[in-house]
Amino acid sequence: MAQELTLRLNKPIEELIPAMIAFNNAELLVEVKDRLATYQGRIYDETSISAAKADRATLNKFMDALNSERLRIKKVYTAPLDKFTAEVNEVIDTVKVVMLEIDGQVKTYTEKQKAEKLVECKEYFASVLPAELAGFIRYEKIHKDEWLNASKKMPAVKKDIDAIIEKIKAELVTIEALGSDTTELKAMYFEGLSLTDTITAYERRKAEKQRIEQAKAEAERIAAEKKNAEPTPEKQPETVAQVEEPAKLFTIAFKVTGTAEQLNALKAYMSENGLKIERA
Repeated sequence: MAQELTLRLNKPIEELIPAMIAFNNAELLVEVKDRLATYQGRIYDETSISAAKADRATLNKFMDALNSERLRIKKVYTAPLDKFTAEVNEVIDTVKVVMLEIDGQVKTYTEKQKAEKLVECKEYFASVLPAELAGFIRYEKIHKDEWLNASKKMPAVKKDIDAIIEKIKAELVTIEALGSDTTELKAMYFEGLSLTDTITAYERRKAEKQRIEQAKAEAERIAAEKKNAEPTPEKQPETVAQVEEPAKLFTIAFKVTGTAEQLNALKAYMSENGLKIERA
């Protein structure tokens, strides 16, 4: 039997942990505080600004020296750990190369199994779906990704599909019971297979249609009232062409006695008005 791959330390980690790094921390801290006391509260003016720069340089030099020593000790202290980490990572990287190759094959196999199971699910769905619904409900409408998992066996998948179809049939019966516009309702239902959403959407559309019809009727009523309120134009009298009939002529015989001037005037009047004079 092959030996199990495992990381084993030559010595327990407890024996490998180095002692705490000790240094004259307390003594150094006391000395630093005493030294800094000579700087605290010192006031520098224009004549002593050079002294301020010198003091600042002294303190910077001291801090740099402490930090440099800290980094040197850290490097020495962590060198074994860094070496250990690098060696472990080398082993991990070597394993990853082979593991990724195997992982690719496992994924390919898994995808193939899912594809074959998907075909089986579709075939079963087609076999149990009522013929009158075949043109309205596609398998994708009811699919659940969990059905393709290896842990989900086909008997359980078939049971889920059967339950979904029975639910669809029951909800279609409910739609039929509504008694109006069932064709439109069914078309809406087949889009999402949700009875609640279908009825909600149907009621929303119905309310919108009623609103439009009411708005249209109101507009027609207002237009009719406006038309009735407009004054009716007066009817112009028709012009009747009058045809003058020829005047009826009468003949009157009489004697006229007068002066010559009067008789001449009468003669002239009768001549101007078209009166015919006949002598007796």
